[in-house]
Formats: sequence, structure tokens, C-alpha cells
Amino acid sequence: MRSGYEKIYESLLPELGKCDLSEAAGRLGLSARPDGGISVDFLGREYEISSRGVTPTDGKPVDVINRIVLAYYALSKGEGEPAFSYVPVSDLTGAKIAFNVNLKWMTAPLGEIFSGDYEGFCEIMRSLGGVFNGRQNSGGYAWFLNVLPKIPLQIVYYHGDDEFPCEIQILFDKNASRFMEFECLAFLEGCVVKALSTNAEAEDTSG
Repeated sequence: MRSGYEKIYESLLPELGKCDLSEAAGRLGLSARPDGGISVDFLGREYEISSRGVTPTDGKPVDVINRIVLAYYALSKGEGEPAFSYVPVSDLTGAKIAFNVNLKWMTAPLGEIFSGDYEGFCEIMRSLGGVFNGRQNSGGYAWFLNVLPKIPLQIVYYHGDDEFPCEIQILFDKNASRFMEFECLAFLEGCVVKALSTNAEAEDTSG
């Protein structure tokens, strides 16, 4: 039986079939392919977006949510540039959502995974294309991750102590909602969390 996410992805395929992908590539900062498709690097893997769908070029399996996020990005009508000022995704809900959205439950497992292992966190951030962006006044260590050309992220690592556990925050560019609605940005945060946790599990296995 197809999952709800698979149904969402399949509903996007007719839209991709009608989309002018070369125009979208220029507006969204993606690489146009000679065959009319788009190439995009996303969380350490290369994907092709075409009128037929979203496909990782390495041929390996991929979570359907990654496909959904990239399809929505290619279909975005957004314009403009990032603000390079960062907020939690819950600040980007917009007027349509009239209640407080707290997504800390999504990132909470990362604090457990990387507690006491900032060096391991650094290695994985680099493997995903992250760049160290300095120490914050709050005491956290900030990393810049250009997860998509118009949607940069700031990912902040906080060491734990006797009072507070290790915490990792994922912050979105203030202009991210120009290019994706809140629900899809939440999907994108989930993709980042999964990429960090999956790479950490792979490191543990190889070690």
C-alpha cells in the first residue's frame, strides 16, 4: 500500500511535467541540464529533476520525502534572495496557521546522538557541505549549510552541561517561506535531521 507521502509525491508529477524547468533553474539558482532537466546537490547527494520526477544520480534508494522537498522547490514560484538572517522554522508559519508550532521534538534526538561528540558533528557537517560560521553570543557553535540555493540554514551546536543537555538547533533563512510553504519547510527540516542522524549511525558502524 502506498504511503501518504508517496501519494503526495505522485500528485506533484503532473505539475513537474508542465513546469518550465529551465526557467525555474535560473530563478532558483539550480543547474540546468542539456536535456531540459535540473541538477541539484542536496544533503551530500546529486539529484536530477525532470518532467518525469526526482531521481538521485547515484541510483541508490532515497526517502520519498527528499523527492517531495525537491519537487516543491523546483515548482516554487518564489523570487528574491536570502536574507542571511535566521529563525526557527516555527517562525515561518505565516497567517494561515493560527497556533504555536513547536518542532523541537524533531531535533531533540540529535542532541542525544551528538552529546559529547562535537568533533563527530563537525565531520558530518563538512560531509554535507557545511561551513563553520563562528561562535555565537549564546555559546553555540554555528554552521552554515546551503541546503538549497535560496534556502540557507544555520545549524547551531550547544554543548551540554550539568543543567542542560546537548542541543542542536536548525534555523532557517527569514526569506525561506518565499520559496516553500511551512509544511514543506518542516519536511525539509526532517530531511536535515535524518541526514545528520543517518551519517552518525554510519560513522558508528564503520568505526
